Amino acid sequence: MKFKNLIFTILLFFTTVLAQAQSNRGPGEHNDEQRQERMDKIKNAKIAYLTDKLQLSTEQAQKFWPVYNTYEADRRQAHVRPRIMKEANLEAMSESQLREAINEMHTVRQNELNVEKQYVDKFLKVISVKQLATLYRSEREFTRVLLKKLDDQRPIGRR
Repeated sequence: MKFKNLIFTILLFFTTVLAQAQSNRGPGEHNDEQRQERMDKIKNAKIAYLTDKLQLSTEQAQKFWPVYNTYEADRRQAHVRPRIMKEANLEAMSESQLREAINEMHTVRQNELNVEKQYVDKFLKVISVKQLATLYRSEREFTRVLLKKLDDQRPIGRR
């Protein structure tokens, strides 16, 4: 029964977030306060989702979330994507520019992997190996669910 309540809460959260995303304002018209509120709701849903999937005890949760929050911050910092690949017209780039951009992309991916490796031992002081494997899988699942919900709510012409 507890699991059904959690799923209902998560679905209710997604519905609320998606309803707000359907406001009459165009892209870029949301103020920072509304954007932060949406991000907080997503973060809270992720916490509920991961806590349920990892089956964290109260004691584990108290130790796990500070480590996880630091991990997320370090991961975001390592995830800075090279601007050249985002903004450039690939057809207009020279071979050496493309090679440099690809190398930068690989460096970013390696930095992200280094952060994950750095935190394995920190996580294992708090959760089991099975829970850590579940964490990695559940993070991907949560992202897929969130993106699917957002895509389903987007108007057909904007997909």
